[in-house]
Amino acid sequence: MSHDLYATWATTEIVRSIKANPSILFQSNVVTNQLTAFANRESGRTWPIPDGRISGNTANKDFDIAIELKRTNEGLHGVLTAIGQSQAYLHKGYNSSIIVIPDSYNSFGNPGNYIANVINQTNNNLPIGVFTYSQPDTSQTSPFHGKLTCHRNVGFDIHNAPQVNTQISSATNTQWAHLREGSSESHAFFKYLQTAKRISTNDISIEPNINHLPQELIDAVSRITNSVSALNYLSFATGSSLHDLIWRYFWFENVLTNDISKLYSSSQPFVVQDSNSPLLLENGVFKKFFSGRSDSIKNKIIDKLNGGTISLNDAWDEFARNIHNRAHSYREDIDSGLSHLGFLEDDGRPTELGYRFIDICERTGDFYSGQAKMILGSSILKNGDLAVLLHYFYKISEEIFSNDNFAFTSQVNGRYSFNKDAYLDRVKDVLANDLSVMNTASIRGGQSRKAFQGELAVLSKFGFIGDRTNRFRIGNGLLINWPLIQEYLNFEI
Repeated sequence: MSHDLYATWATTEIVRSIKANPSILFQSNVVTNQLTAFANRESGRTWPIPDGRISGNTANKDFDIAIELKRTNEGLHGVLTAIGQSQAYLHKGYNSSIIVIPDSYNSFGNPGNYIANVINQTNNNLPIGVFTYSQPDTSQTSPFHGKLTCHRNVGFDIHNAPQVNTQISSATNTQWAHLREGSSESHAFFKYLQTAKRISTNDISIEPNINHLPQELIDAVSRITNSVSALNYLSFATGSSLHDLIWRYFWFENVLTNDISKLYSSSQPFVVQDSNSPLLLENGVFKKFFSGRSDSIKNKIIDKLNGGTISLNDAWDEFARNIHNRAHSYREDIDSGLSHLGFLEDDGRPTELGYRFIDICERTGDFYSGQAKMILGSSILKNGDLAVLLHYFYKISEEIFSNDNFAFTSQVNGRYSFNKDAYLDRVKDVLANDLSVMNTASIRGGQSRKAFQGELAVLSKFGFIGDRTNRFRIGNGLLINWPLIQEYLNFEI
């Protein structure tokens, strides 16, 4: 098992231990039912990056804990580096940190007590906890359950926590990567990375040209705001960083293009300007933005114009606001997804893995199969921790159906029907409340989205689970293609 997988599982069990016994973390008494905590991950890539993260709240105060895990193969040298890394996380802005190391090494029998003594003698007030672990049991839903020993409580004083200028990113809502169907296509990822490669080596003071935009759209922005330029408003990027510049180039070159930025192609009556973007989908067609369906924003605005229920200025204003909001959500999907998968540095430049993905796509012109698919699929499972999510699905389902083969199943007119929505809600409940690896209180996506809608769609595209028509089975739950998953896990990235 990989280092990242161990770290993810250990973080899950530590947060459960803290919720069961808050004295592990806090100096003063904390009422258990007033404590919320869940395992998640850093949304950015500002160094140093912890192996795991726990976020929570008590007494109306938020807190974040960084986890540093070492494997046996890292040797005793890892024991010393863990001490330094745990302090670096405090300097970065984490309220506390926890070291997790093996319970013994061949040449050293009690490393947990050793680290605890070093911290106590050098600075006893440091809010750093120390845990050791024995071999995890992968047959369990939480493989580190019963495998952790606490050698030093964290000793975090939340009531007197200093206000620091933190460099840590906001907490994600899940322990695995944020991926959303319709915004995680391989070609879009490639085009964004390619843009980042080009812009990061050019003059970063030169902004993209937006002379192609209709004057009506520019005027709409002026009516909406007099403090933000059309360039910044329509791309939802007001900053001056390299990351912001990369996004603006990607947005205006691949989404808000000349044709797409037009609301209608003719008037009397008005006809929707229905245009393709340069972004290629897996089925060989090009992605559309703002049009193409009856409920698309252009279609709805044109219906209002032809019905006489909206003025032309109001129509352009509504279109501008929609572009602004779409730029925000699409950017979060694209660059957050690429960051979580290990393709982007925090400043927006491609990582080594990102450059590798760019290179294979440029050389082969193949974005949805071959090496490009292997790189992306492997990154989704390993860097994005979707393999961990599938492990949770499998073990939770095993527990559910071992007690009742016909759970979530009804019979009507002699035919059995599986209630997948109720099943997914049960899995979600276990992940959020038993394992504490989801923060359902603020999970994004809107009330109409169903549990795991984005994750399942992405996993299905790679064949890791069944397709829409063959995704669930009575007495089994989610159908998982473990042989294919193992092939991708074995692929070196």
